[in-house]
Amino acid sequence: MEHIAAIMLLVGCSHGGLTCEELQAPQVAFETMEECVGALPAALGGAGAGKRIVHGRCAAVDPAWVEEDVEISWRLSRQNGLEVHVRQVDPPAKDVIVADSAYPGGAARMH
Repeated sequence: MEHIAAIMLLVGCSHGGLTCEELQAPQVAFETMEECVGALPAALGGAGAGKRIVHGRCAAVDPAWVEEDVEISWRLSRQNGLEVHVRQVDPPAKDVIVADSAYPGGAARMH
């Protein structure tokens, strides 16, 4: 893969949407948004086992960010369904590993 232009995110929710968690996508990174969107229906179908509702979305990634720290956050809304945001962030201090998860926003961040 030469560069990453899109990522796939899958989220599974319990009945009523009281609890939601990220699910493992069969492929996470794509060279084009079209490839990601084309693979999304099969990924959604395969991720449904054990979950009442599965949401999926492809999000654009700036190919220049491959060597940069990025934050991927998501949230579910009644109006837009699964919303995914990818943004560049400042790197953490040297030799520090940071993982953060917030509920209900579903934000996840890893450096």
